[in-house]
Amino acid sequence: MRINWSNLPPDPSGMSMKDLGRAYKQLHSQLEEAKRQTRAIQSVNKANRKELLQKRDEAKTAKGRLVTLSRKQKAKEEASKAGYWSGGAAICVALFYEFCKASEGWIGGAKYQSLWQHEAMISTLTFLTTSLFAWVYKAAHPDSR
Repeated sequence: MRINWSNLPPDPSGMSMKDLGRAYKQLHSQLEEAKRQTRAIQSVNKANRKELLQKRDEAKTAKGRLVTLSRKQKAKEEASKAGYWSGGAAICVALFYEFCKASEGWIGGAKYQSLWQHEAMISTLTFLTTSLFAWVYKAAHPDSR
């Protein structure tokens, strides 16, 4: 019986002990080579896995920084807008008072002039006007908080 050593038969019957020994040695060396290749692949996979986890952690950190920057930037923009609207409300109150002084026409007449010029009334009007401006801003910009 002639043996094809590159493609061993599945059934070893009919092989001599010498051929069986040679086949065993060939299969054993192929097994050892397969084990060596498996260890090399596992080593590469382990290194790739470590690198993947490291890159994933870096991406999470970068995303966290980006979100933080975005939040800080958004908060800064919102604070700036709030300042503009609050300033606009204060200007409206100041213009109202200047108009009343110039026309000498206070709401309720001259007897209420001291009430309108009292510091508490000016603060209350400024607060109410600012609240009104904030309500208008929120109505005009529904995506803001």
